[in-house]
Amino acid sequence: MDNPRHDPYLTKESLDNLRFYRYSGIDKSPITKYALRHWWDHAATYFPSWMAPNLITLSGLSFVIINVACIALYEPDLKTPGPTWLYLSFALGLFMYQTFDSHVFDHGIDTLNCPLGGLVQVASLGLGHSINGAFFVLVGCVPMWLSTWEEYYTGTLYLGYINGPTEGILIAIGVHLISAFFGPGFWHNAVDLPGFIPWLSRPVTLIECFNVIVLLAVFVVHAPVCFMNVHAACKSKGISFISAISQNLSFGIYVCLCWLWVASPYSALLSPMAVSAPLHGGLIEFTLLVVCTFGRMLPRVIIAYLTRGPFPALLPSVVLPLLGGVVIANLSRFGW
Repeated sequence: MDNPRHDPYLTKESLDNLRFYRYSGIDKSPITKYALRHWWDHAATYFPSWMAPNLITLSGLSFVIINVACIALYEPDLKTPGPTWLYLSFALGLFMYQTFDSHVFDHGIDTLNCPLGGLVQVASLGLGHSINGAFFVLVGCVPMWLSTWEEYYTGTLYLGYINGPTEGILIAIGVHLISAFFGPGFWHNAVDLPGFIPWLSRPVTLIECFNVIVLLAVFVVHAPVCFMNVHAACKSKGISFISAISQNLSFGIYVCLCWLWVASPYSALLSPMAVSAPLHGGLIEFTLLVVCTFGRMLPRVIIAYLTRGPFPALLPSVVLPLLGGVVIANLSRFGW
């Protein structure tokens, strides 16, 4: 297992490199520029000067943690409609998290929020303990990883005209508000789209439309920009772009292990027995595991960037819990 005492990023030489760090960020979102930035500047005046930025961000995460606790108490199956105030609290919690985060503080806290925020979204959409629910728990980790990988090479946190921390969060807040007034069942209504998509032979649900929008946002809008920026940085620094791309393999392995476990037909995570467990369901437990493992994995990339260290390899403490789940879940395939 990995030993923090021998962490290469905590050596004296690595820590000395922290003095060279200078924050660099670009946010091209018009919503940030003309609206939210003014709100964030105003909100910052309410915090005492002695309060560290990371503590402010950590306080913001507490709102999301409270949301998750409310899910366990009032909508443990992630499907049965809860009281209106529950979804309003989801919207408020996410808005407060965005306000307390304000883009420039601790990315490590953002790492924890990705799966937790995804779980809250699952509850608002009424997806239950399902494969689609697992998709929303994991999908937010993809742009977070790519942006951090991009920042490792470019030295700049780049947020485009439409980005996750601004527009993505506002859309998620909108979903919570709609669920508050119309219930999670609203997202399961069918939408007739043959006029727009001639080859589509059946009506689709709003959930399916939302899935497509999320996939397009991550893999068509966000990912290509990350790769282009890293390519430009590698070219200017004389670094192999292929080598840089290969460093995403560790995250690819991580996602594959997560999916092989949760999507296995033999997995107990989404079974009725798991859903009736004391912790109210396999997907909630799985989300907490993703929080712990992704929260161990991604911050090392951030630390490597801050200390000018090598890009980190995949840790045993991240792989082994997931690999164990995959193996146990699929033993039945071989008659065990």
